Amino acid sequence: MRPYPVSASAWKIEGPSERQPNEVHVYAYLDGSMIAMLDCELRESDFVQLRMAYVSPPWRGSAVLRDMLAVLKPRYRRISVKRASGRGSYR
Repeated sequence: MRPYPVSASAWKIEGPSERQPNEVHVYAYLDGSMIAMLDCELRESDFVQLRMAYVSPPWRGSAVLRDMLAVLKPRYRRISVKRASGRGSYR
């Protein structure tokens, strides 16, 4: 089995990109395959709300998600997480 790297230099982050007028996406690729995706809703010019995060395999999640959120931060000052039973934010 091939070991998976845990450093930011191992994967390529693309985005943030606005696909639709109110949608922002960030993707992470490793060896040409998508390993993670953030689906956000643009609420204001500097505010996005994270609707869905996908990471495969899940154990890689915290490192790649941290790097993906870091590319959102310079462009969007406020990033919140949409939760079914509450509110959350990343600042």
